[in-house]
Amino acid sequence: MKAIVCILMLSVISCSPLHHINLIQSDKRIKKTEDLNFTDAKALTQWWYYDCVFDDGSVLVLLFTPYQWWDEFVKMPTNKSLFYLSYMNAQGNVISQRKVFDASEIQYTTNCIKSPCFEIIRAHDKNNRIYSINFFLDSINGTININSIQKAFSPFPRGSMSATITGILKKKVKGLAYRYAAHVTDGKVQCNINMNENLLALKGKAYHEQGWVTGTADQLGDGWTWFHFVSKNINIFGTSEQFFCLENQGKRLYGGLNKKCCISEMTYADKKKQLLTGGNLNFHSNKIAFELNPLDSTYTPMIVMPSFDTDQIWGSVLQKTTINFRYKKTELNENGIMLLETCRMKKKE
Repeated sequence: MKAIVCILMLSVISCSPLHHINLIQSDKRIKKTEDLNFTDAKALTQWWYYDCVFDDGSVLVLLFTPYQWWDEFVKMPTNKSLFYLSYMNAQGNVISQRKVFDASEIQYTTNCIKSPCFEIIRAHDKNNRIYSINFFLDSINGTININSIQKAFSPFPRGSMSATITGILKKKVKGLAYRYAAHVTDGKVQCNINMNENLLALKGKAYHEQGWVTGTADQLGDGWTWFHFVSKNINIFGTSEQFFCLENQGKRLYGGLNKKCCISEMTYADKKKQLLTGGNLNFHSNKIAFELNPLDSTYTPMIVMPSFDTDQIWGSVLQKTTINFRYKKTELNENGIMLLETCRMKKKE
């Protein structure tokens, strides 16, 4: 989902100024892309995504798409919206619930999205990005409050790319228009979850991004691999061999395009290699280097959705991972959580 926006970046990735996009980005400009996501026309491929890694080791993933672009039975595009929640507790047990409803049931205002089973509210205060998410599903409901003072990050210098520019850079995407940004890269989160009459009060770290693409998923090439690693001190997210953003103790050290951050020794859930379940993530430069390695071969599926119309499998898995990190003369080794998201189109016979 996240990485589709960077498929067209490969032709410009070698340009050194784009290795540090975050240094030249206007935070106000990227916020304007968020304004459009709330008030402008909704795209065929669009999403609001959150993941929260809590201090007790539990993890929550939320996904909302105005138009459901994974469906096993209905041709795209549908007139349905999708809300997906997946929560893994500290013992590794997962509860997942998916709700599909008519797109006409969604209400959009400048600062709020409301539906039959959730609402997203933004109440930004100057440099603070503040979100509240309320969800009310069959056996789980709760409230999430996120606060971030960090700048947003986008692999696009201005947070968006017009259809004209993308048509020049990458003709096979048919000149699709894009908006994509991580509006919360490493925010603080407090969450109350009511599940099976048990009330959980949780706190930890949160990530949030929004994407908007005028085409359908099957127009975006062979697929993508996206990652998000969270530990006590380190936060890294991005797309293998395309871009990444790295923060150490809340300070952003890198944010831009780079082909050298790649995943090796990959493992898959199936013989066709459509759902990635693990691998080693590596990057090395003069100032920064890191290696992320799974602690073992086990993994936890968080979201898995096949699509009949585009012959694709989209999913995210969670894996306990260790990082070896070096910045200048400082070295760090600690354990954390890795979320791996992949989308692969089935190879035609």
